[in-house]
Amino acid sequence: MRPPRARYFNTTGPCGPQHHYMVPPMQRLPQARELIEMDRYFVLHAPRQTGKTTALRTLASELTAEGDTAALMLSCERAKAAGDDYAAAEEILLKSLREATARTGWPEELLPPDPWPQAPAGTRFGTALTEWCRRCPRRVVLFLDEIDALQGNSMISILSQLRDGHNARHERHPFPASVVLCGLRDLRDYKVASGGEPGRSNPASPFNIVAESLRLGDFTADQIAELYDQHTQATGQEFTKDAVDRVFELTQGQPWLVNALAHEITFKMRVTGSISAGHVEEAEERLIKARATHLDALVARLREPRVKRVIEPIVAGDFPDVDLTFSDDLSYVHDLGLVKGKPPLEVANPIYREVILRVLGDPAEQYVMADPHSFVLPDGRFDLPRLLEEFVVFWREHGEVLVRQEGYHEAACQVTVLRV
Repeated sequence: MRPPRARYFNTTGPCGPQHHYMVPPMQRLPQARELIEMDRYFVLHAPRQTGKTTALRTLASELTAEGDTAALMLSCERAKAAGDDYAAAEEILLKSLREATARTGWPEELLPPDPWPQAPAGTRFGTALTEWCRRCPRRVVLFLDEIDALQGNSMISILSQLRDGHNARHERHPFPASVVLCGLRDLRDYKVASGGEPGRSNPASPFNIVAESLRLGDFTADQIAELYDQHTQATGQEFTKDAVDRVFELTQGQPWLVNALAHEITFKMRVTGSISAGHVEEAEERLIKARATHLDALVARLREPRVKRVIEPIVAGDFPDVDLTFSDDLSYVHDLGLVKGKPPLEVANPIYREVILRVLGDPAEQYVMADPHSFVLPDGRFDLPRLLEEFVVFWREHGEVLVRQEGYHEAACQVTVLRV
C-alpha cells in the first residue's frame, strides 16, 4: 500500500487537507452556512490568496454530503475573455457549469439538463438555472467564484438575471435557493453593476443587503500557531513561540504570507531543528527580494489612481486629501488587502510596507553612491545626524530629477531617504 504523501505549506491556489497544512476553512466563515440555510443571496469578499475558494469548496462538499442540497462552486474566471459580449459570457459560464457538475461525480438526477434550454441572449443563464432547479430533486446552492472576472455588460447581464430569478422565486419558478458572489469587491460595487444605487437600500434586490456582505478575515495569532503545529506534529520540527509571534507581527495574519514564510523556511532554506524568529526574518528578506507572484500582483496596483490616492499620503506621512470619493477609494484599497481596515490609516502589514517602499524607491538607487556601512558608528549605533546632513546635500543635487521620475511625487523625498 502506497504511504500517504507528506503535506506542505501551500502558496499556489486552493488548499486541500490531503496535501496541505491548513486552518479548518469553516472555522473562518461560520456565518455563511447560516445565511445559506436562510436561502439568502450574499457576497463573500476578501483580498486574493486569503482562502475564499478553499472555504467555498469545503462548504459545497459539506452541504452536498448532507443529502438535501446540491451545492456547486463555479469559477467565472474564463468569462473574462468575453468582455462586454454578454452572449459569449453566458456561453462560457454555462460550459463551465456543466464541466463543474461533471467533476462532482453526482448521480444523473442532480446534473443540469443536456442540452441547455433555448433562450435569447441575455436570458440564457437565468433560464438554464431555472430548468436545472426544476429538474433537480434537491435545493440548488450556487457559489460564483471569481465573479470579478465578468466585465461591463457581461457583469450587468449576469447579475440582473440572478436578481430577477431571486425576486421571482416560488414553486412555479424554481431558482437556486442561495447564491454567493465571491471575489475581491464588496457589496457596493455589485449594487452599482446590477443597476442599483450604492447609497440606497432596496430589500427586493439580492445585491442591496449590506448586512450580508461577508469578509473572510486574516489568520489570528492562535490560528497561525495551530497551522504551524500541524507541521510540528507531522515532522517533529518545532516553530518556537518567538517565531510564531514574529510571523504574526510581520504578516498581521495575511494567509499567503503566513504560508509563504513557512514554506521558505521548511522547503527552500531547508532549516533543520527548531525554527526561530531569526529564521523568520531571513525568510522575510528572501521573499521580498524574490518578489513572488502574490507580491508582484500587489505592486502592479500601486500605479492605479485610486490606489495612489490612498497609499501616497501614508508613505508621505501626510493627511489624505479627503473628498466625497475618498471613502470609496479607501474601501477599494482595503478590499485589495493593501491597507488596514481600522484607523490609523496604514499599510496592512510590515512586509507589504517594505515591498511598497522598495518598489517606489528603486529609481533613486542609481543616484546613491554612499556606502550604507559608513553611517554606522564604531559602537554600532546609527549616525542619524550625518545621514540627514548628507541627504540634504544629495537632495539639493538630485531631488528635482527624482521628483520627475517618481510617480508618487508628494512622497518622493520620504521614499528616497528611506532607500538612501
